Amino acid sequence: MKRAGAKSLPAAMYHYVNSMAGAITVSPERFEEHCRALAENGICGVGLREAEEFLLHGESLPERSLLITFDDGFFDNYLHALPLLHKYGHRGAVFVVSARIAEGAARVSPEDLKAGRIPYFPEVRLPAELGADGPVRRDIFLNNGELRAMDRDGTLTPASHGRGHYGVFLGPEYSDPFLPRSLSRTFFYTDLGVVFGLPDFRIGPGLLHRAFVLNPAFVEAVKALVPQDFAALNRFSRSAAGLADLERLYGRFAGNMGRFETQAEGRARMHLELAGGKEDLEKMLGREVRSLCWPWGKYGEEAVRLAREAGFTVFFTTKEGPNPPGRPSAVHRFKAKDKGASWLLSRARIYSSPLAGRVYAACRI
Repeated sequence: MKRAGAKSLPAAMYHYVNSMAGAITVSPERFEEHCRALAENGICGVGLREAEEFLLHGESLPERSLLITFDDGFFDNYLHALPLLHKYGHRGAVFVVSARIAEGAARVSPEDLKAGRIPYFPEVRLPAELGADGPVRRDIFLNNGELRAMDRDGTLTPASHGRGHYGVFLGPEYSDPFLPRSLSRTFFYTDLGVVFGLPDFRIGPGLLHRAFVLNPAFVEAVKALVPQDFAALNRFSRSAAGLADLERLYGRFAGNMGRFETQAEGRARMHLELAGGKEDLEKMLGREVRSLCWPWGKYGEEAVRLAREAGFTVFFTTKEGPNPPGRPSAVHRFKAKDKGASWLLSRARIYSSPLAGRVYAACRI
């Protein structure tokens, strides 16, 4: 193993870069502040391939290095983050959910973005809108033309965040029927999609839990009774007779709403999420994809085995900590916040040390 200049590679985890307030959103102005401060303090945002070589083989990196990552594959990462990374001499990685990547030509070229020719896309500013099916979050994702353009450009290198980022139902227990509400989360639902009128079963990360698979006859019976368009659904939810009919339907399927998947079914489901996402992305890019960012940041032993079988060799988590060279199995990242540059710089300094776990416990704010 070669001796590395950097003894640990800090990694920052971003999601949205737009002007909408949110717990995982950083404004373009704040992101530029972050990029500028890193450059002014001699900290370089390295590319994914360099980071992979450091993590896999201990290849040397400059002492003041940082890996800037983005989860989910939102279009605003391309529109707002890419030109700012280029402006301040940084590179990074974007982990994409392949099922959300649509066909299409790049809406704007990396060359135009880097030259400051950034079109205005109002939908990027307003990911939550009132549609025919109610107040549903409608995030704008990258398309495959943009993905290929990014990969050729090298400023933001794509890697895998799974095929669907799906959750699973955890069991037959529920509280109320799933009726009109704001659908404010992008990756909350199972591969079944949104079915109004179903019991509001608990949902958890799909690569960690055994799935409770709903009885198809039960799902179809709910769809036949409960309107799935938002206006009619509102009327149904205010109807005592309609809600009584739904309660009777639940009674007819008591004990038969679903079943737990078998071990073989769970393995096949997770294989599609992991190997399927890798295959999708490799087909789009025409090259090998080595890095996986765990959907939800949660996974079990079976998921780890299947991910390795699929050919992934570098694994990114949502846990904070240092990243010494030659440690690709659980790459730590800290959540980037819409806070000032001094906060970001403090995290970069803390996690540049292999002993960061101890330092962080003492310095956490």
